[in-house]
Amino acid sequence: MQTTYTMQKFRNIQQELIDRIKLAKSSIKIAVTWFTNHDLFDELLAKLVNDKISVYLIVLNDRINNKREGCDFQSFINNSGQFYYCDVNSMVHHKFCIIDDSLVITGSYNWTYYAENRNWENIVVIEDSSMVAGYVEEFDKIKSAHKIVKTISNAANKSIRIDENDYLKSDYLYQAAGERKKGNDLEAAKIYTELLRIDDKQGNVIKERTEILNKINNQKFEVSPFEIGILFQNGYSTVIPAFVPLPFSTTKGGRTTIEEQKSISITIQKFDITYKTILELSLQNIAPSPMGTNKVDHQLTLEQNGLLTVECKEIGGFNRIDKKWINIKNCL
Repeated sequence: MQTTYTMQKFRNIQQELIDRIKLAKSSIKIAVTWFTNHDLFDELLAKLVNDKISVYLIVLNDRINNKREGCDFQSFINNSGQFYYCDVNSMVHHKFCIIDDSLVITGSYNWTYYAENRNWENIVVIEDSSMVAGYVEEFDKIKSAHKIVKTISNAANKSIRIDENDYLKSDYLYQAAGERKKGNDLEAAKIYTELLRIDDKQGNVIKERTEILNKINNQKFEVSPFEIGILFQNGYSTVIPAFVPLPFSTTKGGRTTIEEQKSISITIQKFDITYKTILELSLQNIAPSPMGTNKVDHQLTLEQNGLLTVECKEIGGFNRIDKKWINIKNCL
């Protein structure tokens, strides 16, 4: 007689999943609507990097899964993970994981901080071979109906519905609390920044973020307290990322936007919760060039004393230069 095994679990589901993932020998197949939990995601990456097993992941292409401080699905792909998006018009609403084609974990639980910390949830662990075979067949059907993703595009669906705002805010709060518990205050500050971009009226979040930045940058700026970028004609582009260790210096190119362009204006913006212009520069009497010519090098340097230096230099012309400074303490 065949031996079968089934167990149910209502608490500490995250740890149960981690324990099961660690035991996987050959493959892990996951179909889950939302996946934001970094602890679970890191275990999958470890199986890819260290154990070289096959890992398949199908999630919904929406703003919750594509949030800025979400799981790094590109890293999953780069480490040979097999990644698939479903969309809202044909949503994969399953929440199951198959280990080594011999065990299934299924239930109500999405792989999110929201599910782990807020909801009443359940999973069952099934080792009945005939039932597991049914899940393997279903997973293969889903996989064959979707295209494998090789690159997480900037155009990934970040649409938002009203109900997603509450979900994102709650999920981020639990994620931040988890990072602070681990002592990762800088990661928590990044998450608080994203929370304020969703809703800048959250007084408790502003307080927590400010306390972290004040602690980190008490005597000098160890990290950039906000993102700094250039507003080009076709949109804003990040140059100095938020929370990058200081000092930091980098160069970004700029192109002409009209034929025979003879001058270029440069707008430097900060981005923490909203975009705000902090510096403006210009190059006059530059050598005329065709539209789309790589014409300017923008060098941005941020020191630990808070001094931001921006130098714009013409490429391949009369060597026109404009250089300005600002203390970012005046921009906080």
